[in-house]
Amino acid sequence: MVDHDLALEALSALCNTRVTSSQKHSGLLPNSVQLYSNKLIRQLLDGEASCPVAGRILHHIHTGGQARGPFPFDVDVNKITGKFHIINEHEFFDPKYHYDFTKVKDTQTYYRGGEKYERPCGWQRFAIKVLDKYGGNTWLGNTNRSTQSVSGEWPVSYHGTSLQGAEGIIERHYKPGPGEVYGRGIYSTPDLSEASVYAKSFTSKKTGKRYKVILQNRINPEYRVQCSRPKYWLVRVPKEVSSSVVEELVERAIRPYGLLLKEVRWGTGHKKNPKFNLFLP
Repeated sequence: MVDHDLALEALSALCNTRVTSSQKHSGLLPNSVQLYSNKLIRQLLDGEASCPVAGRILHHIHTGGQARGPFPFDVDVNKITGKFHIINEHEFFDPKYHYDFTKVKDTQTYYRGGEKYERPCGWQRFAIKVLDKYGGNTWLGNTNRSTQSVSGEWPVSYHGTSLQGAEGIIERHYKPGPGEVYGRGIYSTPDLSEASVYAKSFTSKKTGKRYKVILQNRINPEYRVQCSRPKYWLVRVPKEVSSSVVEELVERAIRPYGLLLKEVRWGTGHKKNPKFNLFLP
């Protein structure tokens, strides 16, 4: 059974804010804000600006540092404070497209938007409701899924970090043109294993288990810059533009459609308390 309580905790960890649903509360909580599915990236960026875990991600990207333990970017959901963000689960999630990839192993090669698509095997996907939210659905392809792309759809990417984090990665590997700021924007990657290295993790208050959380997106190829290291894509966000311009740009360029969760344990993929290399490949 898909557990939306767990998904709410994942959203809280991802966005560094307390997320609940209107299905759990008859009225708005004091000091609360509605969170809509098509505004998720914007809230994620706002939350990461004050998130200490996001700061550690940036530090390790900048320095090529090493972190101890398999959970260097663990978010304590008990310590998140500030406003409640409330979602309407019927508006936010699309249960008919939830999919359990935890035991799936692909034997075929998939393509989306004309580019190779690494499906999130090993992860549970909570589908975010996006149909008819952006004035059309061509960017999603179609519901008759096969291994091949369809005309007009966008490639898939996995979100790794925020505006600030992008600067650290691109600064060393991407040379800007005249007047451009080093790689300011949102970076994502088509490589799920790469995104997983920098994914936030959290311990669920409900299950007591630890999970990693990642966003699965479609990215508009017209707004994407491919970095010199091909695992990274950048959506540029200029400095000194209004928040409404940033929001509009983000909606045109990158759209989350899946919230990915994966249970992780000590000893899964890493020995306990190792030094764990975070150098970019």
